[in-house]
Amino acid sequence: MKVLITTVLLCASLGIAAAQAPPTGKPSVASKPAAKAKKASPAAGRSECVEAVGLCVTIPAMWQRLGDIFDDLGFVVAEPHPGVDSATWPQISVAAIDVPPQKPNGAPPSLDSLIDIILTPDGTFTSSETQQRTRLLLNGADAQILRVKLHDEATNADTIEEVALIEGEDGLVYSIALRCAPQDFARLEPVFQKAAHSWRIKPAANEPAPPSKPRQDSDKK
Repeated sequence: MKVLITTVLLCASLGIAAAQAPPTGKPSVASKPAAKAKKASPAAGRSECVEAVGLCVTIPAMWQRLGDIFDDLGFVVAEPHPGVDSATWPQISVAAIDVPPQKPNGAPPSLDSLIDIILTPDGTFTSSETQQRTRLLLNGADAQILRVKLHDEATNADTIEEVALIEGEDGLVYSIALRCAPQDFARLEPVFQKAAHSWRIKPAANEPAPPSKPRQDSDKK
């Protein structure tokens, strides 16, 4: 099974094995012309999490979770298009990547070096075009967002992929990636941006809750 090419290239290049999602939600990098999409309220959203590390993002409420990836360190959600193969639905993948230290100094690789790995040709697509690369802070963490247009000559299909790489704690890198047909990108790019800017780590279940504030006299009846 293939998932978003940016995340796959990064994990494969770093020697990280990817687990397959359930067959009913098989994502694919081969993009086909998208069917006419349903319109949903932009304000309607829900939280989806990588439970193993507590990484959560906000995605549209109508999108479906297709399955987990990378040994439960990630998941794929997609915009449903009834009557169309789910492998062609626009998708967002979210993953926590445990990046091996670089040799010989043992330091974790920089986001720049990870982007270079993503941009290294692997033969999956005939050509790729980097459309935008941005350095920014996402919720106080160093991050980069990369947008790439990929072309598969065998199917004559183009795909837009946009990935946010975020520096996490303990050597983790958080990846949030959108895959869609070019004609869908303008409509779905705000969905990707909302997911990327909403990333957060929820407290573990066994962590104590913060102490409640004492009631003020003005609160008493």
